Amino acid sequence: MVVVISGCTTTNNTSSNSGNSNASNSTNASASNDVTVIVSYPGSWAADVSGTFGYRSLSGTGDQTTNLGSVSGSVTISARKTEGGSGTLTTSIMKGGKNLGTASTSAPWGGASTTAII
Repeated sequence: MVVVISGCTTTNNTSSNSGNSNASNSTNASASNDVTVIVSYPGSWAADVSGTFGYRSLSGTGDQTTNLGSVSGSVTISARKTEGGSGTLTTSIMKGGKNLGTASTSAPWGGASTTAII
């Protein structure tokens, strides 16, 4: 005897930024084993995220967490300042609350890149 159970869930997450550049933006709801990439920088930045899932281009001002979902294999995030700011730009790759890789720079116009094997 074989029993098959199938289901589908949808999670909607709405996030708003009220003009506070220190507010954290969140893209998609985060499940406990989802992979997320984080860019932390008070100014403007742009980032490229790539892996077995494909390629995503991100940009923003202030801290931002982006949920990539359930991915495996290699994940790379490369972020750069899009202004000559002197603050520290940090990139991180997280899964299930565990930090899999972090890189940072404080150089004006600097960039930071990290790769993790999931």
